[in-house]
Amino acid sequence: MLKKFLATALAVSMVAGMTACGSSPEPAAPAAAKDTAAEAQEQTEAAPEDASGTYKIGLMISPLATREEYYRTAELLVEKHGSDKFIMDVFPEDPQNEQEVTISKALNIAMDPDVKVMIFDNADIGTIATVNKIKEERPDIKFLFGSLNEDVYEMAKVGDLLLTIDPELYGKAVAQMAVDTGAKVFVFYSFARHMSNSMKVRYRDSMQEVCEANGVKFEQVTMPDPAGDAGISGAQQFLLENIPSLMQQYDTKDVAYFATVSTIQESMLKAVVENGGIYPCHTDPSPFSAFSGALGLEVDDEHKYDAEYVTKLISDKLGEYDMNGRVGGWDKSYIRCELEFLFQYAVDYCDGKVNEVDGLPDVEEVKKLMKDIYGDSVTYQNCVNDQTGEEYKNWYTVSRDMYIF
Repeated sequence: MLKKFLATALAVSMVAGMTACGSSPEPAAPAAAKDTAAEAQEQTEAAPEDASGTYKIGLMISPLATREEYYRTAELLVEKHGSDKFIMDVFPEDPQNEQEVTISKALNIAMDPDVKVMIFDNADIGTIATVNKIKEERPDIKFLFGSLNEDVYEMAKVGDLLLTIDPELYGKAVAQMAVDTGAKVFVFYSFARHMSNSMKVRYRDSMQEVCEANGVKFEQVTMPDPAGDAGISGAQQFLLENIPSLMQQYDTKDVAYFATVSTIQESMLKAVVENGGIYPCHTDPSPFSAFSGALGLEVDDEHKYDAEYVTKLISDKLGEYDMNGRVGGWDKSYIRCELEFLFQYAVDYCDGKVNEVDGLPDVEEVKKLMKDIYGDSVTYQNCVNDQTGEEYKNWYTVSRDMYIF
């Protein structure tokens, strides 16, 4: 039976994990599509006067090798909106140690005089320094961020529009799924780098609060950082051994497992399903992340990005393991929703369709896009600094219903 619980769309920090690998060339962005005469005329009429009917949007996106769904989604949206409007490049695979590369790539995009907006998603390490550098040369450019991976409150100072998962609503929904499924223990995997991100701390605290209120033991376990010396493989191996070990330790399969990093989710989900545990939610909720590889799903090209189709495949496959009701997530892609929102706002801004006051996001435009993209169950609000109480009018946190497979 399908059940729904209130969840949120994350912050990526989104809550997405980062990896350190050698750099490799990325596939080229899609070739420019030819607009029809009618489309060209419509764009000319809608574009801002100072752009003389033309504009471009710059994109800094996570690389294919480390966060495939971000990259593939960006490709699809570029094609949808018209590739002639976009200049796309990727963060380095080791953004922490290659910030100069990030600055160089983004600055190269920003120097095109037709660029009016730049989107950074996943807004990785080096984004703050990059934006500050660009502003020295192009103070007119608008900056949109998703899935924040630096000091989030500092990022709020340099970004014009930020979008992340709501930490409290997300944390409570994930933990509540585990409680309702009958979990006796909730295991929270993370590491020092991620726990320096205040948004991750906030949703961890919300998870712990729900667990303790319902008599579920909450245990935080330090796992290897995939960006550390052991790499992704070391982090995966740790989980493959630790997940069944904890079931033996607590003498129950009713153990829920959650990890703050995205790059190990496939191995983690596979281990949980095969050992009979509980997987309350992916850190980047999406039917397209981790499930196909972990469950051995075969998805043809026609349905590769069909959320309804893939969701049914997942539920059917979990039934073979007698795991229906013990795996949660979203029936929409958190990543797809986030990127669609940022892309559409950027396009509408360039087309002169938004009404911003004092440089702040158009509230009515945000309201419309939230419902159109996230669905009727969407809940959103301005982010509040948990330390100072400051409310950020340029930063929205979002949530929606959780889906139980």
